[in-house]
Amino acid sequence: MTKILTLKKRRDFLRVAQDHHIATYNVVVQATRSLCNDDFIRVGYTATKKIGNAVIRAKSKRRMRAIARMVSSYLLKDVDYVFIARMSTANCDFNDLSRDAIYAIKRINKNFIPTQNDDKK
Repeated sequence: MTKILTLKKRRDFLRVAQDHHIATYNVVVQATRSLCNDDFIRVGYTATKKIGNAVIRAKSKRRMRAIARMVSSYLLKDVDYVFIARMSTANCDFNDLSRDAIYAIKRINKNFIPTQNDDKK
C-alpha cells in the first residue's frame, strides 16, 4: 500500500485548483500533475466556512481522509488531489460519499493516463 501524504502549503492547493476538477453532490475532487517524483500519493482536504461550524468542517475532513485511504488504489502516484467538502459531506451516507469520490477520481484520472493517440504525436 502506498503512503498518502497531506498537502499543507497554500501554493500546492492553488496549483491543484488551476487544473482539472469534478464536482459531485457530496464532494469535489481537483487534480493536477505532481511536481515531485516520489513514490507517494499527495492529497489535500478543504472544508470552507460555508458548509458549517468547526465541528461540521472537522467531521467533513475526517470523512474525506477516510475516503482517501479507502480509495487509495484508484489514486495515481504522479498526481496531486484535493478533496473539497460540500454541504452534504458531513451528513450523507458513507457509501454514497465513497461512490461519489470513486466516480470523480475515475473521471479525473482519464486526463492523466496517456492514450494511444498521445503516443503518436
